[in-house]
Amino acid sequence: MVREDIYKNVFLIRNVSRFNYGGGETYQLKLAKKLAEYGYTPIIITNSEKLIKVAKQKGFGVLIPPFSRRQNWSGWRNALLPLYFIFQKKLTNWYRTEIRKYRPVAINIQSRDDMLAGTMAAKELGLKVLWTDHADFKNWVLWNVNVKYKNTIGKKIIKLSKDVEKVIFVSEEIKEETARMIAPQKLYNSVVIENGVDDELEKNIDVKTKKTSFVFVGRVVKEKGVEELIKAFTMVLAKYPDAKLNIYGDGEIKRFQKLSNNNVRFYGKTNNASRVLAENEVFILPSHHEGLSLSLLEAAMMGKKIIASDVDGNPEVVVDGKTGLLVPAKNVQKLAEAMIWMLEHKKEAEVMSRNARKRYEKYFNFEKIFEEKMLPLYNGEKEKK
Repeated sequence: MVREDIYKNVFLIRNVSRFNYGGGETYQLKLAKKLAEYGYTPIIITNSEKLIKVAKQKGFGVLIPPFSRRQNWSGWRNALLPLYFIFQKKLTNWYRTEIRKYRPVAINIQSRDDMLAGTMAAKELGLKVLWTDHADFKNWVLWNVNVKYKNTIGKKIIKLSKDVEKVIFVSEEIKEETARMIAPQKLYNSVVIENGVDDELEKNIDVKTKKTSFVFVGRVVKEKGVEELIKAFTMVLAKYPDAKLNIYGDGEIKRFQKLSNNNVRFYGKTNNASRVLAENEVFILPSHHEGLSLSLLEAAMMGKKIIASDVDGNPEVVVDGKTGLLVPAKNVQKLAEAMIWMLEHKKEAEVMSRNARKRYEKYFNFEKIFEEKMLPLYNGEKEKK
């Protein structure tokens, strides 16, 4: 029998498609690592194949729950909602069984369907429940919750939030925009606990930076602005023919290779983002939408020159003209101008990079965030001010 006073099991739930693996998924690994350091036994619950693989490699427990491949229940699909609630009953029963088996001291739910099923099962059994939102609420989960006969699932989530210990947003901007979108309704027990990254500057201090080099680290997909980045870089090459663009990440690589030239290199997924950032002069994140990007936080941690799109959580890290440059999303011309500016204003860019590092130290050091804001939630204490 599992003794919770020894094992202190915690469920970290990010139940997504088996193909998904981005910031919301890697967050589980980071959170699991910190919980383990403080004596908890994290168990990651997901269908993401890569998250399952990496979690097992790192020695974390893994459970694979039921998952509904259909996620869109809007429009005519509302007629199929009875099927969704049959699935919900199955998922709730699964959580009841696993909670009784592992007796976690808390569960942190970070995916829509499990917010319903996992919360209902946990509250029946007197368990502490936390929700963490990675911008899913505002980007799709709570759309149209104020419209009659639309988003029944979202309406249930808002109602159920009353029974949750804390609804955690990873940035102030995401919390505020979600509140505006669903007003006059509201998510209860909301709090902001910023995303963050560990400090790896010292171990990369001797890495030599390649001049006139730009780097992107993230999923290589359309919504990350990769197409606009490649087009903007082509404009930069007209003035700086020796410039390089290095792209790291999985995704639709073949699609974007067709748009590229010899100065653009695709490296696939990296397991050492901080070193990759250290090797390049300017980090770029031209996303169409974003939560609070780990890659962006890592760039600030490394004290890099930064260009990012002016969307969602990005301005919380990049204060335009002070810690980097912000450009409108999907605007190739403005992105190219910002890239050229970074190459032509070295002194000003260096000041920005130092300011980015200071901002990281003050707001986004994950060790500090976890110890002061998140750990007390698992320990049953009040957050430190």
